[in-house]
Amino acid sequence: MMMRLPVATAADVARAAGVHASTVSRSLDPLKRNQVKAATRERVLQVAAELGYRPNMTASSLRRRRSNTIGVLISSFSNPIYGEMLHGISGELEPLGYHLLIAELPDDADEHRFSNVIEMMSSRRIDGLICAAARGRDTEILRSVSESGLPVVLCLRWIEATGIARIVNDDALGGALAARHLLSLGHTSILEITGPTDISTFAERARGFHGVLAESSATLVHQIASSSSPSVEEGNRAMAEVLNSGTPLSATAVFAHNDLLAVGALDALTRAGFDCPDQISVVGYNDNPLTGHLNPGLTTIRLQIDRMGREAARTVLAVMSDSARVEPVLSLVPELIIRASTGPPRSPTVAEVETDHSSAWVEENLPSYRA
Repeated sequence: MMMRLPVATAADVARAAGVHASTVSRSLDPLKRNQVKAATRERVLQVAAELGYRPNMTASSLRRRRSNTIGVLISSFSNPIYGEMLHGISGELEPLGYHLLIAELPDDADEHRFSNVIEMMSSRRIDGLICAAARGRDTEILRSVSESGLPVVLCLRWIEATGIARIVNDDALGGALAARHLLSLGHTSILEITGPTDISTFAERARGFHGVLAESSATLVHQIASSSSPSVEEGNRAMAEVLNSGTPLSATAVFAHNDLLAVGALDALTRAGFDCPDQISVVGYNDNPLTGHLNPGLTTIRLQIDRMGREAARTVLAVMSDSARVEPVLSLVPELIIRASTGPPRSPTVAEVETDHSSAWVEENLPSYRA
């Protein structure tokens, strides 16, 4: 018969750490741990780990009428950026006994679907919500959710009018970094593939990008191709639409509002016979995990996504505890990552002029996206 080892209790931890049992409770409670001095809290956590003590989260949640569940709303399970963000969120919350309830709200979803997702999460009694899928049309729903008393934090995307605390990237700076890089290489004709205009991240990237171009002394031929969602398929469609237009491509560089759009654009350009970066440079945005392994490696704007997730987790806990120290806005600084997909523009050779990627050739070699 196997002998069962004694299970450590909170009283055991208190005795070994030389503190009161209530200090152990506060040190291990994510909403009250800030009430304990950092040195004391660390000592309690170390002793608890040594003794193998684990608080009974089920009993605790029943006493406090909490579920120890945080809802997380993202726009796409297929976008790798959200995996990195969730890694940061879970890395911060799971050691504290919290679980994540994750739901997808695609960018083309209507307000009715958003309401249904919120109702589903509420029915599971989530303790707080991290929303990383906000769109301009969601203003009233998010404001209503916040006013209902559910602690809410916006992450990655934001809506100013809601008044909800947000953890975001300085996307205007990111767009500016992309523009300065292309201008520094000598590009004066740039195609921009934009994301949906009612999403803050894409609107801010465009604002920063256009601001730098407007201040440039260069003569810019600035074209825009719009996408309905930030996906590889939409990047491919938008780029193919430009190539199918019947007008020779005048741009020597492309700035895509995210890496997925950039990958789709690169695919369309490659199939149309363009060499990157010799004939056209491409810049993406986000620095998704595989962008450095493309051929050519993608120049892009790197975001602090893991940190963004961790900061969002800390902020939602602070909102849940009614902390007066909640920062209304935390904006993280992006970084330009230069890889092989960008280079100086060069004059076309005689052979390239003779085979100028005419619309007839493009129509034959690329799928048509015309309605």
